[in-house]
Amino acid sequence: MILGVGVDILDCRRIQKLFLNFPERFVRKVFTKTERMLFEKRNFDIATIAKIFAIKEGVIKAISDISGASWHDIEVLHDEIGKPFVKLRNVALAKAEKKSLGGEFKFEVSVSDELPYVCAFVIFEAL
Repeated sequence: MILGVGVDILDCRRIQKLFLNFPERFVRKVFTKTERMLFEKRNFDIATIAKIFAIKEGVIKAISDISGASWHDIEVLHDEIGKPFVKLRNVALAKAEKKSLGGEFKFEVSVSDELPYVCAFVIFEAL
């Protein structure tokens, strides 16, 4: 059963401006250590940073009530073939569990780009 859907479209130039003006502060505030390692591996590719940001925004919209959560409570990882998936912790996890009435849940994630834009589509579903 679908519990929520979130979509985010983002202009990479907005992320690039944040990154150029506040490189260390922006990246540390929004992204986990694992996400930052991916950025470093990809030479801080702005499209990669924007895609991860858009996925996080999509997750926030799909859960709906995520007040009190940190950006670090939502982590975007990649499986062995590069498909993104979401790992929640702390407040974000508690909010998702509450919305799923304590049952198991998952997120389906799709991300695309047509530079300078990226788009993320997230489905939050109960299992």
